[in-house]
Amino acid sequence: MILKIVLYFLGLVLCCFSFVSSSLALLLGFVLNILVENPLNKWAGSLSNYLLKVSVMGLGFGIDIQVLLNTGRDNIFITTAFVVGTLVVGLWIGKLLQMERITTILISVGTAICGGSAIAAVGSILKANASQLSVATGTVFLLNAFALFIFPVLGHYFDLSQEQFGAWAAIAIHDTSSVVGAASKYGENALHIASVTKMLRILWIIPVSLLLVFGFRENRESFKIPMFIIGFLVASLLHSFFNEFATVYQILYKIAKQGLVLSLFVIGSTISTESIQKIGSKTLLQAVLLWVLVCIISLLYTN
Repeated sequence: MILKIVLYFLGLVLCCFSFVSSSLALLLGFVLNILVENPLNKWAGSLSNYLLKVSVMGLGFGIDIQVLLNTGRDNIFITTAFVVGTLVVGLWIGKLLQMERITTILISVGTAICGGSAIAAVGSILKANASQLSVATGTVFLLNAFALFIFPVLGHYFDLSQEQFGAWAAIAIHDTSSVVGAASKYGENALHIASVTKMLRILWIIPVSLLLVFGFRENRESFKIPMFIIGFLVASLLHSFFNEFATVYQILYKIAKQGLVLSLFVIGSTISTESIQKIGSKTLLQAVLLWVLVCIISLLYTN
């Protein structure tokens, strides 16, 4: 047990260094879990969630509010179209495959908005059970892991600019950690575009959650505004209007980027062969069909 804990913390320490990429961190966590089993598995989910939210807030220290507003204005309509379209098509595919209702909603929302975070938020409203949550989250994590490796390769293959890649990654990849991880490998400008556009997608947690709250009236107390979005905006405002602390902001931004690498290591350490085996063929088919459709259409749009 002590050896497992030591190895796990060595992995965490290793991921604090900038030479460890996002994809390598995810792979390292997964391999470590397979070889020695995560000794902190009970707390890994909470730890990754905390790291992810704090790191996303920290990214705001590297983004000017004017850039944020301009990017938001340019992408708000296409982001809305993709989110709404993904939800509608996802629910239709689930119905076509005769899938269980709550799992269908979780996969659709996870694909349309922000992966595991959206699944957790919506799952609490729908009172999804542990099996439904683990299957939906496992499916999304599996596709996210694949996206983290393949998206930068495809971006270079299709000769996408950093702006094009940032928008494509933000629209097509589920989780914020994988969006930022893929974009950071592509370039600094791609990371900025991806971070802002992804924020627009995440904001859809609010109206979708409200809609489900009214659809499931007994669960209204489950609705919560994602505070890390507000933190991201506050950090961006500080960066924009208090320039005398520019050096501090730059340090916080770098820490936030590496924090996302750490969160991917922790996420990887929660993925096991057992969790992958739990994913049913219908669930996987729905998730893959929906994701591939989103990837192709968003690629055509950004290109």
